[in-house]
Amino acid sequence: MREFSNQEIKKSFQRVKNVLYVGLVLLVLGAVLFGYSLFRGNETEPTSMHELILDENADGLYGYIDIVSEPYYFAYYDDGSTKAYFASDENYLYIVEMSDETFEKIVDAGFPYRVEGSTVKMDPTLQEIAVESYNEIVDEEYQLALEDAEAMFGGMYLNIEVSPLTTEDVFLLIGLLIFIIGLIVSIVGVVLIVRYTKNVKKISLEEKEKIEHEVEDEKNAFYYQKAHVFLTKNYVLNLASAFDAILYKDIIWMYPFEYRYNGFKTSSSICLVTKDGKKHKIAGMDVVTKKSKEVYQEIYQTILEKNENILNGFTKENQQEVKKRLQDKVS
Repeated sequence: MREFSNQEIKKSFQRVKNVLYVGLVLLVLGAVLFGYSLFRGNETEPTSMHELILDENADGLYGYIDIVSEPYYFAYYDDGSTKAYFASDENYLYIVEMSDETFEKIVDAGFPYRVEGSTVKMDPTLQEIAVESYNEIVDEEYQLALEDAEAMFGGMYLNIEVSPLTTEDVFLLIGLLIFIIGLIVSIVGVVLIVRYTKNVKKISLEEKEKIEHEVEDEKNAFYYQKAHVFLTKNYVLNLASAFDAILYKDIIWMYPFEYRYNGFKTSSSICLVTKDGKKHKIAGMDVVTKKSKEVYQEIYQTILEKNENILNGFTKENQQEVKKRLQDKVS
């Protein structure tokens, strides 16, 4: 590729390469986190349900119960996939949510049997059903009042059909997310580099020297850093994401282009249509501040002044005229 010596043009290519570098860094970081989580495996140990009730009493904690006898079914959930059971270890009674398949597996395996899962705060409806069901199977002297449910069951139950997120899981998910982002950014970087290189290679040595001379002409050239646009004596140089050299004399139509989100204008650019029918979007920038608006207007007006034959504005008449000019050129 024919390298330009102008520093602003060099910086524009460096910006494009930086996209790839950022993507590669993210790829490596994501792979490291992903690999680290797989290497460690699941080293997080569950905590006994009794300790969790006493110490933290919160959703999504990793707990276990060493069940010593067959769980007692007392309620089912709306979707029918799981049921609520009373289950006890050697000292305390708990509520456990599990499927029929899991229940059968536990019973077939025998007792004691350790179950692991994620803690869930108990809602009032389940508490009420649990108290009513408990009172049906115990003698009257041991029956509970509804206000005693919290003390009896701890205010939460163990869902053994759900595995809580462990530290390793978090590393795995973050690593995977970063890796995917890195892959996308890397692909974008490669595309931008290929496009940039292709555009520069299309320029002949003679034209390249002409551009080099014009960008160094301080009297007739100016670089708009915010818009990444170079305006020289004969060229519009778009340095935003891919090097694009456009001769003023080749521009047949120009109009402002706005980007909107939920009805609000977020940024603006200038669309240039050249005599080969190609569209070139330049000067993509926000036009919220007064300075940005001035820069945008100055670029727009300068290009107009460089070619008096440019059709200005997005109108039906200009669309028809451009279409006619392009058709006349083909014929």
